[in-house]
Amino acid sequence: MIIPPPGSDPWYRRLLASPRYLVLVVAGVLVLGGAAAFGVTQLTSDDGGGVESEAGRATTDDGGGGGGGGDEGGTRPRRGAAVNPASVTVAVLNGTTVPGLAATLSDQVGRAGFNVGTITNFSDQQLAESVVQFAPGHRREGQAVSRKLGIDQREPVNPSTQSLAGDATVIVIAGADKAP
Repeated sequence: MIIPPPGSDPWYRRLLASPRYLVLVVAGVLVLGGAAAFGVTQLTSDDGGGVESEAGRATTDDGGGGGGGGDEGGTRPRRGAAVNPASVTVAVLNGTTVPGLAATLSDQVGRAGFNVGTITNFSDQQLAESVVQFAPGHRREGQAVSRKLGIDQREPVNPSTQSLAGDATVIVIAGADKAP
């Protein structure tokens, strides 16, 4: 143990006496505080179990929308409430050259209790993986459909896909992984 010579200032006074050290201490405290705040928000956020999409963007954003999850009153349903399949319209688009793949998947959608909407071909006919897209405010419905069909990839709908799907709030784009 090193004993300071008599008459010298304690370490904390020397540390605070130099502005350079004081700035470093304040910056360190701010960085640690910011990291702690970020960590708390990530741990407590309800991201719905989104997965990374093929394009590399996280699918944790449902596009805002504030549509209330599709309920009639415009209020948000309680967290974890079950989705009523009969209130969800699902369009199925064929993203492959396999004839009838969208119709086959739409049969599965109907058997799961969802309303079947538009069934047509997707503009890109070379998709390797299937994806479920959801309209703003309909993330939970998209999650329910993707779980029923065993499709891991989910993302917010884009305008060109929505135009193909009509009034559906959830869109399944069948990829080669769903081909027989």
